[in-house]
Amino acid sequence: MVFSYVAGSKVEVSFPGVGFMLGYYVGCVLWELEEGVYYVEFDHLFENYALIRDVVSVEQIRPCPPNVGRNNFSIGDTVEVFVNDGWWVGKVEASYRHENCFEVVLDGSGEDVVVHACDMRLHQVWEDGTWIIVLD
Repeated sequence: MVFSYVAGSKVEVSFPGVGFMLGYYVGCVLWELEEGVYYVEFDHLFENYALIRDVVSVEQIRPCPPNVGRNNFSIGDTVEVFVNDGWWVGKVEASYRHENCFEVVLDGSGEDVVVHACDMRLHQVWEDGTWIIVLD
């Protein structure tokens, strides 16, 4: 199923290649250049103090996932964390409940990050126009 986006749609974009495959960057579709090709402005990526804009294909884009309203994560949960200007998939390794923070090991890089629960969400995948929560 091919999904299309209109100008103003909030989306998340992945970039194929080393270091980018497991991350999603939040942006806004400015317009469709041709069928399946979009011009997107990113919310948190800057170059020379200006928001970065880029041309991306529909295969790189997904709508922003719905908020499933969960912030009580457990060790072993597959989550997405907002670090390095994007959402990255990883697994919860430790909990610091008194601070509402969690240690997460990022998939791919193996990097350990400590993040507050407000910068975490359950990992969801966009398949055939439907969001599916990944429970491992």
